[in-house]
Amino acid sequence: MNKVRTIWNLSRAELLRLVRSTKIIILALFVIFANIQIVTPLRALSASMENKLSVFEPFVAVGNSGIVVLILPLFFLAMMADFPREGESQYFVQIRCSRRVWTAGQIVYAMESSAGLTIFVFAASALLSLDFISPGTAYSHAVTGYVAAFPERSGEYVVQLISENLYNQIPLFTAVIHTAFLLALYFLMLALLLLVFSLAKRKTAGIFLDGILILAGTATCAGRMAYMWVFPMAHTITWLHYTEYERYPVLPLFCSYLYFGIINTVLIISAIVMGKRYNSI
Repeated sequence: MNKVRTIWNLSRAELLRLVRSTKIIILALFVIFANIQIVTPLRALSASMENKLSVFEPFVAVGNSGIVVLILPLFFLAMMADFPREGESQYFVQIRCSRRVWTAGQIVYAMESSAGLTIFVFAASALLSLDFISPGTAYSHAVTGYVAAFPERSGEYVVQLISENLYNQIPLFTAVIHTAFLLALYFLMLALLLLVFSLAKRKTAGIFLDGILILAGTATCAGRMAYMWVFPMAHTITWLHYTEYERYPVLPLFCSYLYFGIINTVLIISAIVMGKRYNSI
């Protein structure tokens, strides 16, 4: 029980340090970016249709936008670049609580920061959209009827924010759940990679690998390349799993959960094993 309390205290201390640091400005930059890139086009769509969107639709648009799913992980990587902290202070913490407990605390912190960013994205997308959203768990007519009302606008950017691949295939609340969990698992994978490479004394290589995975995923998804599923970004975007009209999925969603589940489990086990011998100085 004492070990569990220590792990919790370690993760909470790291999370509080992050929240109080200047890195939190990165979240403000994301809010500005999301407002320009996602919320403003959705507001114009709502005005054109004279119909409000569901409270969940802005988050689905944010979490399934290719450019946002490029920017968000880069923001997360910038926030977590020094993870885990090193130096004499951390060395004494490891000696006092044991390296294994310290490593477990870092893993829990990675989980908390990944879930925390996902919750922040949901809250920010809803708050920015307060003037044109209403309660509801179904897709709004503003989204599903836009192309029918304005067929000449079918190629516009706003149409791609919540695509037919989503509203023709899965309910809105289901899309929200998958979007949230897959985003959080993506962030967790990036954080765990940083942790494992830091434990191997190769922190720079970990940052570089995360960057490569993010950029390569973006490039392959943009080109709809067959091997885009090798990279985590494709697994994170829910609508890529479906076609526009046909009922069978391009890739079953459980495969993406399996993808992240296997990779994250291997990384957690690796971190625990490597943490036994880790020295932060």
